[in-house]
Amino acid sequence: MSLTSHLKDPRSAISRFLAEQLPGTRDVLADYRKRLARFPAPLEPRAEAGLKPEYRMLGHTIDHRLRISLGAPTGSPIKEGIVRAVLDDNGWPSQEVIRAVQKAGEAMLEELARYESDAGQSLCLTGAEEDRLIRLCHVASSFEAIFRHYGWMRGNSLGVCAPDATLSDLTDAVADYVVDDIRQQMELAGRPGPFEKMRLLPASSRICGPVFDGSLQVGGADADFILDGALIDCKATIRPERINRAEIYQIAGYLLLDYSDEHDITTVALYLSRQGALIDWSTEDFLGLLGARHGLPALREACCHALTDGRRGTRLPPPDPARPLPRPRPATAIQPSLFDELD
Repeated sequence: MSLTSHLKDPRSAISRFLAEQLPGTRDVLADYRKRLARFPAPLEPRAEAGLKPEYRMLGHTIDHRLRISLGAPTGSPIKEGIVRAVLDDNGWPSQEVIRAVQKAGEAMLEELARYESDAGQSLCLTGAEEDRLIRLCHVASSFEAIFRHYGWMRGNSLGVCAPDATLSDLTDAVADYVVDDIRQQMELAGRPGPFEKMRLLPASSRICGPVFDGSLQVGGADADFILDGALIDCKATIRPERINRAEIYQIAGYLLLDYSDEHDITTVALYLSRQGALIDWSTEDFLGLLGARHGLPALREACCHALTDGRRGTRLPPPDPARPLPRPRPATAIQPSLFDELD
């Protein structure tokens, strides 16, 4: 189970801990929606007649494409997805298709590896190269789906390819609307704004697909990015106003799972790729809005204690009602981003 799967279960240890210790999701969401109002309406995919956009896959694809701009074209979920492709779903797909898909996956990794660079890559490449790269990212997302599901799940488009399919066959099968949609989002990211500034950070300040001390306790959780100390979750939703409690607890979960403060997270944020918008909070303000009665180090220790059945970490002491944590300062309607230029 992934972190999101654990959070969907209100009986899971992480769900119970977050609900008890960080109950104020309404305050975070109210602040988020107030600041969301400053941004334009999100871009929407333009699927061909008769095709319904695969929003989940589009979200994974833009995530991979943004990682390439940060110089990290492949990650363990993609690589492990190629390995786990041997795990069929009750005989589907056939062994011939599996062998073809795995061979194409290895070729995909070799091609994507050319984009690995400490300097990162342009957010908008030339027409043909960008087209090919987006198609590769979409195929990579199908391998990530195999990784997330611990094997094949019916509906994965890779499973319906021909037994002699090559990588080019897989990329050619990617719908044109996918290429058009991801290109629009990348053009938006390439405009002067938050993501262009993040891309220009030194390589030492860019981490793609970070994992945490407590990741294995919730199914191997990995986040999208940590950039200059900012934990960023990328959302490609066409309805950003519907972001809710689950998304807030997802960020909070990642923050608390970094038990040893390995990543030195000082900020948490949502990057809305269809608007080119970054909405962020300092960790202190985020926890304050969530109603935390303890500081981040104590919450991490207690989260570890809860997720390991008391084998590790430390139980929280009862809060002192005479000394509650201060509430954060109310955010203005237009709150400067962590990455906004200083006057």
